[in-house]
Amino acid sequence: MGNWKKTAISLLSAGVILSIIIGSGQQVMAQNNSNTSYEGLSFSGESNVPLAKPRWTTDIGKPLNELSLVPNVVTGNSSLFYVKDGVLIAKSVTSGTTLWSYGSKLQTNSVHLYGDFLYAYTADGSIYRVAAATGKGTRIYQVKAKPQQGQSAILDLSVDGTAIYLSSAAGLISIHSSTGKENWRTAGLSFPQMPQRVGHTLLVGAVESGAITVNTFYAIDAATGKTLWRLQGSHTGPLKVDGNKLYFLDDWPKNDTSKYFVDIDVVDLTTGKITASKSFFPLEEGKDPMYQYPERVIMDQNDVYAVVGGAGIYKTNFDADISVIKPTLIYDSGKWIAGPYNGKMFFKDEENMGIHGRKIGDNTDVGYAGLDNPVSRMDIINSGMYVGQTDGDIFAFNVTTGKPLFRYKTAARNYGAFQIVGNTLLAQAEGKVYAFDVPAELRKPIGADSGAFSKASAKLTIDGKVRQFEPSMMTSANRMFVPLRFLTEAIGAKVNYNKQNKQTTVTYGDRIFALSEGASYAVVGGKQIPLTFAPATINNALYIPVKDIGDLLGIGVTWNTGARTVEVTTKP
Repeated sequence: MGNWKKTAISLLSAGVILSIIIGSGQQVMAQNNSNTSYEGLSFSGESNVPLAKPRWTTDIGKPLNELSLVPNVVTGNSSLFYVKDGVLIAKSVTSGTTLWSYGSKLQTNSVHLYGDFLYAYTADGSIYRVAAATGKGTRIYQVKAKPQQGQSAILDLSVDGTAIYLSSAAGLISIHSSTGKENWRTAGLSFPQMPQRVGHTLLVGAVESGAITVNTFYAIDAATGKTLWRLQGSHTGPLKVDGNKLYFLDDWPKNDTSKYFVDIDVVDLTTGKITASKSFFPLEEGKDPMYQYPERVIMDQNDVYAVVGGAGIYKTNFDADISVIKPTLIYDSGKWIAGPYNGKMFFKDEENMGIHGRKIGDNTDVGYAGLDNPVSRMDIINSGMYVGQTDGDIFAFNVTTGKPLFRYKTAARNYGAFQIVGNTLLAQAEGKVYAFDVPAELRKPIGADSGAFSKASAKLTIDGKVRQFEPSMMTSANRMFVPLRFLTEAIGAKVNYNKQNKQTTVTYGDRIFALSEGASYAVVGGKQIPLTFAPATINNALYIPVKDIGDLLGIGVTWNTGARTVEVTTKP
């Protein structure tokens, strides 16, 4: 009886405990309903990233207006310069010691460096010229037009040789950079955008309202200030400048006759006339054209990249016959933020908790481990990628491999541009600047396409005779690439490069074809023939896939995987 009671009590106790556990579990389930709760898995590699220690740090103050989140810092002559509390300050990049200070009431983001002199201005429109080495300066100009209350007389300035260009309440003004003597001023352009100089011409963007608001451009003679022309329509850019050719994105609203996402106009620099227009990437059928527009468009050399109609980036060559040469898609669900660089495009992760790269050649992913918060700023310089997160963490990565070199914790959410001076990284985190030693591997210059290609150990035989590749073969996207000039000249073909149109022409017997870097086609008899992959320039040599060169030359060119040999057969 006693044993039974003891057992019953034990079971009862266990039942009570079980009831508590189950009851508690039901309560948790009720609090965390699938319709009202979310738990995301977050894996951080931050602990595996080495901690850095700044060589020095300094307080540079805060911006004086709400339009800028960080003060302006410029570098040159192994020094950095900034305005704090109205005073222009110079510091040594090496040690962080103050070299000199100058002036008062200067605008925080007004400092510009050109050659041996700094230029800064005050809210009332006074411009000062200061020697970068000594800190000695003088006022050289005063804008006479009075701005509206709370507005600076000068919006911005730029320095170009002997001329300073001011965007001011009085319009665009040009003054001599040494004497301050006014060269000219425009009329009717109050606070214009800063000009872009192309040869002897200044391109000035403007937003104009009428029946429709348009983005337009004026061409101004840099010497006289005379308006040469106004670009018709509405445009963004220029996307590219090639001699006297200006490439602009036509951003006029789509209508029922529109057929493509991207329309690019070629404008003559001298006359402002549109001399050619090309369209790319068809609009989606069944959708109103008015609401179909590219999220972003750039030109890199002669390649056109655009985000249109969904995830990923479309790429084509500007000169491609779109009826024959189809665009390629660099697929990614993240947000495109940079590139092309090092053979990659760079994206914010889908949940905005990091960055990854995607190789243009084969769409493979390159991760940058350790990033675990939204990215506020990213700059790529040589072989280094420098990232500032909104939680204050700063990271340095090898842009090619994704390897993290160091990290550091700040209190910032916003950052100025990361800058490299010699072997020093200057990280501007809101009102502070941190100086770090840059690892040697991040200071190395890098080729535009080098990240997409790697050297391939291979031999060459021509009609059974062994030859040595010079330069070496390369591989990318599971394709073998051969150096065009070396291989074609080795079989007796003639190769000619035309600098004007940037085409390489190969003549072999009765076969003639032309190739261009980045163009995924060859021109044969005036017609475009698709290639399996666009030729690429690596270390000053043009490379082309093995299969394509064989087809173009009309000879046997095969890759023997087992022997790791390119076998060329010129005889039937």
